[in-house]
Amino acid sequence: MITGIRKELANGLFYGGAVKFGAFALKLHEKQPDAPLSPIYIDLRIIRSLPEVLDSAAYTYQLLISELDIKPDYYVDVPTSITPVVAVMSARFGKPMISPRMDTKTHGLTRSIDGIFEKGKTALLIDDLITTADSKLEVISILEENGLVVHHVVVLVDREQGGAQKLRELGYNCHAVFTLSELLNFYAQTGLIDRDTCGRVAAYLQPSQPK
Repeated sequence: MITGIRKELANGLFYGGAVKFGAFALKLHEKQPDAPLSPIYIDLRIIRSLPEVLDSAAYTYQLLISELDIKPDYYVDVPTSITPVVAVMSARFGKPMISPRMDTKTHGLTRSIDGIFEKGKTALLIDDLITTADSKLEVISILEENGLVVHHVVVLVDREQGGAQKLRELGYNCHAVFTLSELLNFYAQTGLIDRDTCGRVAAYLQPSQPK
């Protein structure tokens, strides 16, 4: 059951237009072009323009981190959709933020991480969604190559398409504010989506779908 601040965030995402229904290609389609299109898309890039939803997201992430008793030395964003949320978390809760560079810089300082950090310290990876975990593993590789230690990954939504399990099998704990099924059920129970829409997304999430 989604209650409290999580309910506020779930509603904010829906009414703010961050949750969309239709037919969408995902990052996984780069490697699996024949995979079915997703009937749901969650676009956290837009919440940087929605201060109340942004604030709610930052608080909800922090609440989950506190409940799990995770105490990293640094917060790390997976650029760029979640970057504004992690920046708010860093400023509000006093935790230094560092950011991996996902491009190849050819001028100035050619560092692979923006920010100040010490080798041997722990980094908590924060992202919006997890589908196949490819982008998370890319960032983890950058962090570990720079001498940082990663134990945990926190996301807003687990799309339940194998990514969280993949991370766990590789030794990284993955935690989500919502699973996609949980979010879908909440929207259906509160009448925000109809039964047909709920059924299409639920069918997409069945194990028979390519992962």
